Amino acid sequence: MQVLIVDDEMYSVMGIKDAINWDALGVSAVFDAYNMREAVKIFQEQEIQIMISDIEMPKNTGIELLEWVNENSPNTETIFLTAHDDFRFMQRAVQLSSFDYMMKPVEYEVLEEAIRKAILSVNKKSAELVQSEQYKPYYELWNKKKTLLSERFWYDLLSERIVARENDNCSLPAEYGITLKPDDRLLPVIVSVENWKRELSTRDEEVMEYAIRQSSSELLIADSRGEVVQTKNGVTLAILYFSPEEESTLRDRIGDRCNMYIDACSQYLNCTVSCYIGEPVRLHELTVMYKTLLSMEYNNLSESNQLNWLSKQSPDPFPDPCLPDFTAWALLLENGKEKELVQQLRNSLQELASDRRFGANALQAYYQGFLQMIHYLLQKKGLSAHQLLQDTSVPQMKAPPRTLEQMEEWGINLIQKVYCYLFQEESVIPRLKAFIADHLRENITREMLAEYVHLNPAYLSRLFKKEVGMSITDYLLNERMRIAKALIASSTMPISEIAQSIGYSNFSYFSKMFKRVYQANPQQFRKLSGSSNS
Repeated sequence: MQVLIVDDEMYSVMGIKDAINWDALGVSAVFDAYNMREAVKIFQEQEIQIMISDIEMPKNTGIELLEWVNENSPNTETIFLTAHDDFRFMQRAVQLSSFDYMMKPVEYEVLEEAIRKAILSVNKKSAELVQSEQYKPYYELWNKKKTLLSERFWYDLLSERIVARENDNCSLPAEYGITLKPDDRLLPVIVSVENWKRELSTRDEEVMEYAIRQSSSELLIADSRGEVVQTKNGVTLAILYFSPEEESTLRDRIGDRCNMYIDACSQYLNCTVSCYIGEPVRLHELTVMYKTLLSMEYNNLSESNQLNWLSKQSPDPFPDPCLPDFTAWALLLENGKEKELVQQLRNSLQELASDRRFGANALQAYYQGFLQMIHYLLQKKGLSAHQLLQDTSVPQMKAPPRTLEQMEEWGINLIQKVYCYLFQEESVIPRLKAFIADHLRENITREMLAEYVHLNPAYLSRLFKKEVGMSITDYLLNERMRIAKALIASSTMPISEIAQSIGYSNFSYFSKMFKRVYQANPQQFRKLSGSSNS
């Protein structure tokens, strides 16, 4: 701890130096200066923690000196001494955050106590500074990861890993760096990517998914408050925050934003998307609203590339309390409980037969609900509902069933066929790999492969990437180049013929692809491998 005494009166400086017990205060050095110029020089050479300064000095005042100290040594505490009770000096000293202001002649015991308090203040600030520097990397990391934290909050909330209560509208999201006001409402908008217009490699697909999220943030959130997150269900969800005063304006704008976004995705991102707009809710109601929108998306089997408002959905035209829970039925079939589901179908139809309310309209609702359950399950698993229902082994119905017997016969046959589709004994991926190996010379497309295994092309891409670890496009390239590499290294077959044998009619393009995989063109690779001809 070092102290500087500044006063144009030599005897005043000497009196303070001699009267104060510096050792008891923990002061290691006491410097003196008789004007601002000398004081500045000492500051430039030494680290001064406490400055005791007279206010009235020739040329430059103590106030001017404090202004310089605040700028160049901001951690220094200053105690002012003055012989005049001038309010202007006192006011300016307070404005400059001086530590204390004392009248001359000062009592040394009082001054010593003031110095002791100033030293405590310096030590406290020093400790806070050290702690601040210690935690600085964590503050920087917090700022960098703040977005990730907020995304994680929404992800966990929507997947019910965390549960919001009615009074959590502000406090719970604040823990994750999200600012919500007490009266804020949340408007969820699901963005569903329905189809990519061209085949994507693994990297391209990841980039395009990122582009979908970024563009939805720019066009759907725009200048409003909100965030875009990726949910565990694989859909992009835009969540807009707004106050009651902002609600009408946001409702007027969100539809136009969604339509503009749908058009932009089609034009610039080569994909078709639909947007599903929910109703404004409080934080604790968001998960239920999100599930309602998910159900709305799952049940939309025919309308594509459109804007859908939850508020404009018509109610079920065939309400009947006796209709079964088709969602539970879908779970049974999804988990391989074929016989149990067949029995539930029979039991429910027997119960409905004794219910007087069950007429033609109720049977139509039953048929539509059952068929919708089958479509939903097949879509969820990536199977082609169209191909299944066109299969000659599935009983065809030119019109919905008109009797319970017709419904039972058709329903049981359909359950059994779907069960076979879902639980094929032979894995899809080995079949695909065998097909690819037999057709490498051909122009293999994702649609060709999807048709071969009766799967939805988009689902097939996700399944293949999950099980193989790369996209179909990358796998085709690696397989062709693997065969080419073996032929180049172990045979004298001309490289141009090797290229044609694996489906490349353009030799230049073949060389480019080979170099991408093996970091050497075919001729260089042959020389390195020792084969004679090229």
